[in-house]
Amino acid sequence: MAIPEWLTKKSEVRSQSPSATRRGGKSEVRKTKERFLDKTLGHVVAFTEDTMFNETTSLKNGFLQKIEPRLKVLTIMFFIILLSLQKSIFAISVFFLVSLALALISRIPVLLFIQRILPAFFFTFLISLPATLNIIVPGEPFANLYRFSRQYSIGGLTIPREIFITKQGLLSSLTLLLRVTASVSLVFLLTLTTPPNKFIKAVSSFMPGTFKSLVSVSYRYIFFLIRKVEQFIMGFKSRNISATSYGVTGRKWVASRMGLLFSISLKLSAELEQAMESRGYNYKLKVESEKLKISELSGTDVLWIIFSVIFTGAIIWKSLM
Repeated sequence: MAIPEWLTKKSEVRSQSPSATRRGGKSEVRKTKERFLDKTLGHVVAFTEDTMFNETTSLKNGFLQKIEPRLKVLTIMFFIILLSLQKSIFAISVFFLVSLALALISRIPVLLFIQRILPAFFFTFLISLPATLNIIVPGEPFANLYRFSRQYSIGGLTIPREIFITKQGLLSSLTLLLRVTASVSLVFLLTLTTPPNKFIKAVSSFMPGTFKSLVSVSYRYIFFLIRKVEQFIMGFKSRNISATSYGVTGRKWVASRMGLLFSISLKLSAELEQAMESRGYNYKLKVESEKLKISELSGTDVLWIIFSVIFTGAIIWKSLM
């Protein structure tokens, strides 16, 4: 069932109340705030669109798309660990430039790739911004901001007379910002070039047998529950032609749908357990992980291994110099 286009747009209700101010014999038209159900449906649609976008980009004929998922997960996770150990801005910038280059040769749209990174970039920027001041990180002045007439003390915090950006604080803030941005870019590079089902299978291959089954089953049925939420909201909206008051009645309806969704998930898990047991599944049995064999590696996999070894060696050699 496809989502109608009108449901993906924000609803704007124009109302003319008696208390509205009138200018020139015309009442001002005000827009109501986006309702709770519209926001919920918007998040459901966004989640589905993101998942479908990942499947679209992961099926392109790019470089990273041809690499074995387990090998790709292992190497990129190693890159992220290696990145977290870097203290040089140059070395961290190299990781980010490499991720952009890999996005290009993997046929991922650069603008969309950057849009995925921007939320983490701005969030980290806001967190690291106070660390640039001498109040948090003492150091050499880089840029003067403000000078008080005297020194103030608030509780146990002493505010100096002159507030400025320190070189040490600016360096630490920039290092954190670049490290987080590069790490997020590598993670998105992994998810955008790997189909969701293969990504879950590759990640679960490094887990014990029980956890592997839980992760696999959870991924398969999360979309079923999301579709149920979508059907709840679309059904409620289709039965209400006029604007509805979302006070106590709305909260009761939301609470009832939450309880219904919980009961559906419990019933689904019970039916799934019975179906697995009827087919001879025993969770006590040890399930051996599928090992990656050398014979399964393709030419692209070998090229990726060579690049990973050379890149890792270059980064370690640069760090030891």
